[in-house]
Amino acid sequence: MKSNLIIILILVTTISFSQNKNFRENIDVFHYSINLKITDFDNKEISGNTVVQLSPAKKKISEIKLELLKLKVDSVFMFNEKILDFKYDGKIITIPYNIKKSEGQCCTKVNIYYHGKPIQDLAWGGFFFSDSTAYNIGVGMAAKPHAFGRVWFPCSDSFTDKATYDFNITVPRDYKAVCSGKLKNKQKNTDGTKTYFWILKQEVPTYIVSVAVAKYAIIEDLYKGIKREIPINLFVYPEDSANAVYSFQNLKKAMATFEKKYGEYVWDRVGYVEVPFNSGAMEHVCNIAYPEYAVDSTLFRETLMAHELSHHWFGNLVTCKTSADMWLNEGWASYSEALFKEEVYGKKAYKDYVRENHAKVLTQAHIVDNGYRAVSGVPHEYTYGKTVYDKGADVAHTLRGYMGDSLFFSSLTQYLKAFAYSSASSYDFRGAMHGFSGINLTDFFETWVFEKGFPHFSISHFSTKKTKNEYQTKVVLKQRLKEREFYSKNSFVDLAFIDTNLNIHTKKAIVSKPDTVFYYFSDFKPIAVFLDLEEKNSDATIDNYKIFNDTMSYDFPYTDFSIKYTKLNGKAIVQSILNIIEPENNKNEKYKLSKVQYWNIKGIIKGKYSMEGSFFVSLEENNFTEFFDEAVLLYRPDIYTDFKEVKTEKIEYNEFDGLMIVKDFKFGQYVLAVEK
Repeated sequence: MKSNLIIILILVTTISFSQNKNFRENIDVFHYSINLKITDFDNKEISGNTVVQLSPAKKKISEIKLELLKLKVDSVFMFNEKILDFKYDGKIITIPYNIKKSEGQCCTKVNIYYHGKPIQDLAWGGFFFSDSTAYNIGVGMAAKPHAFGRVWFPCSDSFTDKATYDFNITVPRDYKAVCSGKLKNKQKNTDGTKTYFWILKQEVPTYIVSVAVAKYAIIEDLYKGIKREIPINLFVYPEDSANAVYSFQNLKKAMATFEKKYGEYVWDRVGYVEVPFNSGAMEHVCNIAYPEYAVDSTLFRETLMAHELSHHWFGNLVTCKTSADMWLNEGWASYSEALFKEEVYGKKAYKDYVRENHAKVLTQAHIVDNGYRAVSGVPHEYTYGKTVYDKGADVAHTLRGYMGDSLFFSSLTQYLKAFAYSSASSYDFRGAMHGFSGINLTDFFETWVFEKGFPHFSISHFSTKKTKNEYQTKVVLKQRLKEREFYSKNSFVDLAFIDTNLNIHTKKAIVSKPDTVFYYFSDFKPIAVFLDLEEKNSDATIDNYKIFNDTMSYDFPYTDFSIKYTKLNGKAIVQSILNIIEPENNKNEKYKLSKVQYWNIKGIIKGKYSMEGSFFVSLEENNFTEFFDEAVLLYRPDIYTDFKEVKTEKIEYNEFDGLMIVKDFKFGQYVLAVEK
């Protein structure tokens, strides 16, 4: 799912159960038959029964517990006998279990009749009524557990207990009931209602099955998949039909992207259903709850469409084993947005999307999630925060660079196939990716998955000397720590060696220590060395590069720096690096330097030139209390030289933000400072 209310999660009170935490482990549910009447829009009530087919998961149990939240239980039957001594506290239905009566039977059928007004979660999710629509959103972001099937049917509400389903939903005659799975039948009833019969044959957890009831129009299409033709159903409000056709125009391309990258789409159909939900979307299997604000005759929110569709691989097919592993659902769905961009709009669109996401991770995630966190093992209250979604996508992108495209995508496909209709932890995922690729990923996961903060990679210096018929280039790589305690081992970083014609030659280096020496042998003399030009590592930097062949101005995205070539008779390569860490060797008697960030603007130019550089600065972001007119910009050519003030022309945006323009611009390091 994707939520617009992530920040609220740190403010709400978590709903918790006082009952035995292990009661869900006592039973194994095979099938749910959900039979509901959803016709009372005035009172916003539902009524009906659910038959739960289950078996004890343990030999000796004396009771069965099923979850149902705040609805009224009318009666309970087991073995076709009415159970009079069940207990219900508004959260758990406790039913005595007679072992002797179950002997010789493959499963037990518990039939529960209930009615009432279903509730919403304190933060996000639940069951909703509007004047003309009834629908569920299967996750409660503040609830514990987050699975939220229990708001509309009795169940074992967990990520790991998977079952098949059928839905028999009775609605007013001019309404449609849309559920997960495939429509089996529909019938008109003598009382002026209509019943829709849906069946979901694949085993899934409770939180991703759904119902939506409204006066829907249906847009139907067919997608030719890698193994079969797959129906596409868009259930939308009639007045939004034309908008939906436009907004979903790249749906087939999204399907092609994910089948190509992740393997076969295994579900009966592709389905989206429009709902009046203002806080995001939800990936219900075959029946994605999609907000009406996104059906708007634009492509502005098509990454939301792609995000939810990708959950049919990450989340719906293979589900995270616990909420602490949620990055396997949401981080990978967020990364899938970037893959969709890459396939539909090209590599530049992919890099732009990844860079924007990484900038959010470095500057916002620790604020929203109240600290720097590892993507695996996040506390319950931050399950749906920026660490899981955005940093999770960062980790996926970095893993791609680490493994290389061929092994990365082939291993993902095999992982999803091996764990299909099951659940996986971060350790399961690591083991699968290791096993299918042959790459030992222990160090990668320790660096990027199980540890908070970020490594920071940079080049301290390089030198070149000629030895016989070749050149030996020595590069000293530095690794520093951003809000973490240990140095990464066996991290791969790309080094780009530049020849005299400004051609780029890339080699991979391995960094395992604070200082690593790398030697490169070539038949040309490198005149410059750049680090990670293609932005494969999501470390504590935001960076990108540009090749210039003429005079122009260029704004380096998300690095708060732009360059203007007023004269260029030749060619230039410039890399702008915004380091989200304090500069090293930063002692200064006169100035107080930023401890939050600094720039390293690297470049090499062939031909005559003149240039100026502009830095956007924010004193608040740099934790300075002074005003913009009191700030200065310091410069040094390398880490072995002291910072000195550089002359700037200032353009003030407000008291704390502005632009500092360096007319006589030189490559090197720059940092914001104020006088002590």
